[in-house]
Amino acid sequence: MASGSSMTAEEFDALRPLVGRLALDTVEIARAVLVDGMKTSEAANRYGMTRQRVHGIVQRFRAAAQEVPTGWRRIEIWLPPELAVQVEAMAEKARADYAAGASKGSSGSA
Repeated sequence: MASGSSMTAEEFDALRPLVGRLALDTVEIARAVLVDGMKTSEAANRYGMTRQRVHGIVQRFRAAAQEVPTGWRRIEIWLPPELAVQVEAMAEKARADYAAGASKGSSGSA
């Protein structure tokens, strides 16, 4: 991730309930990168962990910001228009199915 913050402190604080129970240092790492603009490599050095681990922590907060269910993966691909429409429809159905399951109190797993 490039240097520079990607969310305000207020936005970050609003995410805390959405990411579940986390260790204090995990929250500090996410805040350092997302709010204070620290580079992933700097945070990894400061907190004694790998860049990949820091990236995972940051991604967890970003997913919460986008209301993405835990375990879902983001993919970016180029497709012909007719296939893109099909994939977008599949994504919308998955979100709707998840929302329906979450509102019933189920795990919503697909």
